[in-house]
Amino acid sequence: MSDTDKTAPPVPSDLFHHGVITKLFPSNNTGFVRIESGREVPFSYEFVLLCGAAKTVHDLREGESVGYDLGWTPSGLRVTKIKTYPPPGAGEGSNSERQGTQGENLPS
Repeated sequence: MSDTDKTAPPVPSDLFHHGVITKLFPSNNTGFVRIESGREVPFSYEFVLLCGAAKTVHDLREGESVGYDLGWTPSGLRVTKIKTYPPPGAGEGSNSERQGTQGENLPS
Protein backbone atom coordinates (compact mmCIF):
# COMPACT_ATOMS: atom_id res chain seq x y z
CA MET A 1 0.00 0.00 0.00
CA SER A 2 1.41 3.42 -0.93
CA ASP A 3 1.34 6.57 1.20
CA THR A 4 -1.24 8.17 -1.08
CA ASP A 5 -3.66 5.32 -0.40
CA LYS A 6 -3.49 6.01 3.35
CA THR A 7 -3.90 9.79 3.24
CA ALA A 8 -6.11 10.38 0.21
CA PRO A 9 -9.37 12.04 1.31
CA PRO A 10 -12.57 10.91 -0.37
CA VAL A 11 -13.30 13.16 -3.34
CA PRO A 12 -16.46 13.50 -5.40
CA SER A 13 -16.36 11.60 -8.66
CA ASP A 14 -16.29 14.24 -11.37
CA LEU A 15 -13.70 15.59 -13.77
CA PHE A 16 -12.67 18.64 -11.71
CA HIS A 17 -9.38 18.92 -9.88
CA HIS A 18 -10.03 19.05 -6.12
CA GLY A 19 -8.72 21.55 -3.60
CA VAL A 20 -9.62 23.62 -0.56
CA ILE A 21 -10.45 27.31 -0.23
CA THR A 22 -7.76 28.61 2.11
CA LYS A 23 -8.33 32.37 2.15
CA LEU A 24 -11.13 34.75 1.26
CA PHE A 25 -10.75 38.53 1.10
CA PRO A 26 -14.24 40.03 0.52
CA SER A 27 -12.91 43.60 0.75
CA ASN A 28 -10.59 42.91 -2.22
CA ASN A 29 -12.97 40.49 -4.00
CA THR A 30 -10.26 37.81 -4.09
CA GLY A 31 -9.48 34.44 -2.58
CA PHE A 32 -7.07 31.49 -2.75
CA VAL A 33 -7.54 27.77 -3.43
CA ARG A 34 -4.91 25.26 -2.30
CA ILE A 35 -4.59 22.95 -5.30
CA GLU A 36 -3.56 19.29 -5.35
CA SER A 37 0.16 20.12 -5.52
CA GLY A 38 -0.06 22.21 -2.34
CA ARG A 39 0.32 25.53 -4.14
CA GLU A 40 -2.15 28.33 -3.37
CA VAL A 41 -3.64 29.82 -6.54
CA PRO A 42 -5.63 33.08 -6.45
CA PHE A 43 -9.03 33.84 -7.92
CA SER A 44 -11.03 37.03 -8.37
CA TYR A 45 -14.72 37.15 -7.46
CA GLU A 46 -15.39 39.04 -10.70
CA PHE A 47 -13.76 36.50 -13.02
CA VAL A 48 -14.49 33.11 -11.43
CA LEU A 49 -17.40 31.00 -12.66
CA LEU A 50 -19.38 29.19 -9.95
CA CYS A 51 -21.22 25.93 -10.30
CA GLY A 52 -22.60 23.48 -7.79
CA ALA A 53 -24.15 24.31 -4.43
CA ALA A 54 -22.85 27.90 -4.14
CA LYS A 55 -24.91 30.45 -6.03
CA THR A 56 -22.75 33.51 -5.24
CA VAL A 57 -19.15 34.04 -4.11
CA HIS A 58 -20.54 35.02 -0.71
CA ASP A 59 -21.61 31.38 -0.24
CA LEU A 60 -17.94 30.26 -0.31
CA ARG A 61 -16.28 29.42 3.02
CA GLU A 62 -12.65 29.02 4.07
CA GLY A 63 -11.78 25.35 4.53
CA GLU A 64 -14.46 24.23 2.06
CA SER A 65 -13.52 21.46 -0.38
CA VAL A 66 -14.13 22.50 -3.97
CA GLY A 67 -13.57 21.40 -7.52
CA TYR A 68 -11.63 23.89 -9.62
CA ASP A 69 -10.31 24.66 -13.06
CA LEU A 70 -7.22 26.75 -13.84
CA GLY A 71 -6.42 29.22 -16.59
CA TRP A 72 -3.64 31.58 -17.62
CA THR A 73 -4.32 35.30 -17.44
CA PRO A 74 -2.06 38.32 -18.02
CA SER A 75 -1.47 38.21 -14.23
CA GLY A 76 -0.45 34.54 -14.29
CA LEU A 77 -2.13 31.31 -13.24
CA ARG A 78 -5.63 31.81 -11.78
CA VAL A 79 -8.60 29.69 -10.70
CA THR A 80 -11.23 30.29 -13.38
CA LYS A 81 -14.03 27.94 -12.23
CA ILE A 82 -15.08 26.72 -8.77
CA LYS A 83 -17.54 23.90 -8.13
CA THR A 84 -18.91 23.56 -4.62
CA TYR A 85 -20.44 20.42 -3.19
CA PRO A 86 -23.28 20.01 -0.69
CA PRO A 87 -22.08 19.03 2.79
CA PRO A 88 -22.05 15.25 3.34
CA GLY A 89 -25.34 14.07 4.84
CA ALA A 90 -27.03 17.46 4.37
CA GLY A 91 -30.32 15.90 3.30
CA GLU A 92 -30.28 13.09 5.86
CA GLY A 93 -29.58 15.07 9.04
CA SER A 94 -32.17 17.79 8.52
CA ASN A 95 -35.08 15.34 8.26
CA SER A 96 -34.13 13.29 11.31
CA GLU A 97 -33.55 16.39 13.43
CA ARG A 98 -36.95 17.78 12.45
CA GLN A 99 -38.70 14.52 13.35
CA GLY A 100 -36.93 14.36 16.71
CA THR A 101 -38.03 17.83 17.77
CA GLN A 102 -41.63 17.18 16.79
CA GLY A 103 -41.79 14.07 18.96
CA GLU A 104 -40.29 15.84 21.98
CA ASN A 105 -42.98 18.55 22.02
CA LEU A 106 -45.95 16.19 22.16
CA PRO A 107 -48.03 16.23 25.36
CA SER A 108 -47.93 13.08 27.45
